[in-house]
Amino acid sequence: MSEHPDGSALRVPEAVPDEAIIIATARDIGLTVDGSCLPGVVANRSLLRRYADLVHGFALPDMCEPAFEYRP
Repeated sequence: MSEHPDGSALRVPEAVPDEAIIIATARDIGLTVDGSCLPGVVANRSLLRRYADLVHGFALPDMCEPAFEYRP
């Protein structure tokens, strides 16, 4: 565990709120998120996270045949 200069241990939060992650990420890429838009951004991030979890949770065998042509 890391320490402060005074020797005390740093405390790491159990979970970072979604709003804080969104604001920090936006700041890192030079964007701002208006406070009135934040609930919608949080909801969309949650939805996309669920979709990503579904994709990551779908196991494909190593010997799966590729689809050579797409037909809608």
